[in-house]
Amino acid sequence: MLYTVLKSRLTEYSRTTLKRQFSSKQNQYPNLIFGIDNRLGNDHTTRLFLMSFLFLCAVTVVLLTGYYFDSRTLNGVPTLVKPLKFSLSLAMHFITLAILSQQLEPSRRTGIVLTLFAYISVVSMLFEQIYISIQAARGVHSHYNTTTAFESLMYNLMGVGAVNLVLVSFVLGVLILKYGKKDNVGLRLGSVLGLTIGSVLTLYYAMTMANIPTDSALVGEVVNNVKVPIVGWSREVGDLRIPHFIATHMMQVLPLAGLILDKLKYPSKLLVSLLTAGLVMLSVVSFEWALAGKAVFSI
Repeated sequence: MLYTVLKSRLTEYSRTTLKRQFSSKQNQYPNLIFGIDNRLGNDHTTRLFLMSFLFLCAVTVVLLTGYYFDSRTLNGVPTLVKPLKFSLSLAMHFITLAILSQQLEPSRRTGIVLTLFAYISVVSMLFEQIYISIQAARGVHSHYNTTTAFESLMYNLMGVGAVNLVLVSFVLGVLILKYGKKDNVGLRLGSVLGLTIGSVLTLYYAMTMANIPTDSALVGEVVNNVKVPIVGWSREVGDLRIPHFIATHMMQVLPLAGLILDKLKYPSKLLVSLLTAGLVMLSVVSFEWALAGKAVFSI
């Protein structure tokens, strides 16, 4: 009788303990997966940005594998280079949005404005990444390709998608300006300037590239097709991808610089402003050089 009672109590205790442990792990896992050491929120907007980042990391791994096995080239460049560059760039874009959005209170992060632009940007990302990857797998261009009516339509839709991808960063910058936490001056200023100015310049340079008569990011006559390693920028003629690169990555450089300056107790407001002016000037000068057909990195 005593044995039966003890066995029943032990069984009940074990079930209760396991249930509590399982419930505790359920509460911990979302923070471990989405929280990155509990520093990021567990709200749906942050999770959306993070899941987009993880998806693009997975795509990058697949493309890297294909890159080493696919020997085909397109205009002298491996066919999978373009989708690989896009997946890396977009992954950086979405992890940046996830981290910088933490300067907003959860109610602002999950508000209708940021939520709407976040979902539009993710849909645009999926469209762009999938189409660029499919075209690369076919061995044909995705950009500047108007060979068929369908490809012409898709190229125009890619332009709309690119605008949507940049709009979310601009909106986030404005929201941080209005409602962002004020405890880290450098981080806040770097985020606002990087996201807003970087977005405007990125869009302007992208529209310029889309509308130049040569149907290319290059301005001038290419002879030897000499390029800068890894990034692939031209060393012979003007290359509009250089100012576009500078503008796009202002969104990461300025907030990071502001955060470091805050930690070091330096005059972050002044230094972030000077760094912003320097990067804007650098992008504008490289843009003017590119339009004039001059190579930033000469042969």
